[in-house]
Amino acid sequence: MPFHAALKQYIFQPLKMNHSYLAQHSEPLVQSDHPVADVYVGNTRIDVAQHRSLSIDYAGGGILSTSDDLLKFMKALVNDVIIKADTFEKMKDWARFFFGIDYGYGIMSIKTIPIFMPKKYNSWGNAGSTGSFLFYHPEMDAYFVGSLNQQGYHVKGIRIMLKVINILTKYSRGLSGSGY
Repeated sequence: MPFHAALKQYIFQPLKMNHSYLAQHSEPLVQSDHPVADVYVGNTRIDVAQHRSLSIDYAGGGILSTSDDLLKFMKALVNDVIIKADTFEKMKDWARFFFGIDYGYGIMSIKTIPIFMPKKYNSWGNAGSTGSFLFYHPEMDAYFVGSLNQQGYHVKGIRIMLKVINILTKYSRGLSGSGY
C-alpha cells in the first residue's frame, strides 16, 4: 500500500483528521475553506503544497495538516490509540540531540538539566524544520501545537512552548492547589 494510502486508512480517517494529507500524493478528506499557509526561507515565500523538497524522502516530511488535526494526532498518540504503549516506549530509545534535548524515533524529549532547566519543562514531541511544533507536557496534561511558517524556526517553537509552560505554572500556583 502506498504511504499516502496508509496514512489515510490508519491515521487520518480513524482520527477524523479531515484536513491532513501527504503533499503531491493525496488530497485531504475534506477540502478546507482556507488556503495552505506558505513557509518562508528567509524572505523567500514557498508554496509548501507544491514544493517537492519538503517531502525529503517521502515519509520524512510533506504532510500538510491543521493545528486541530495535529492536536487529534497528539491526543491519540498520548492515549495509545494509534500505536500500542509498548511500541511507543520503543520510540523513546533516546539519543543526545542537543543540550537538554534527546531524540528517539520521531520524537524529541525536553529533559531536565540541573541548574539550567528545571523539571517543570519536561515534555516530549517534535519541532519541525518549517517552524511547526507539537509537544505534550505530561505533568500538566497540556498540548502545544503551532507553526511559525519559517524554515529553521524549530528552536523558536521550543522556546515558545517553554514560555507557555512558565505562564501555566505561574497561573496554576495562583489557583491555590487546584492543579493545572
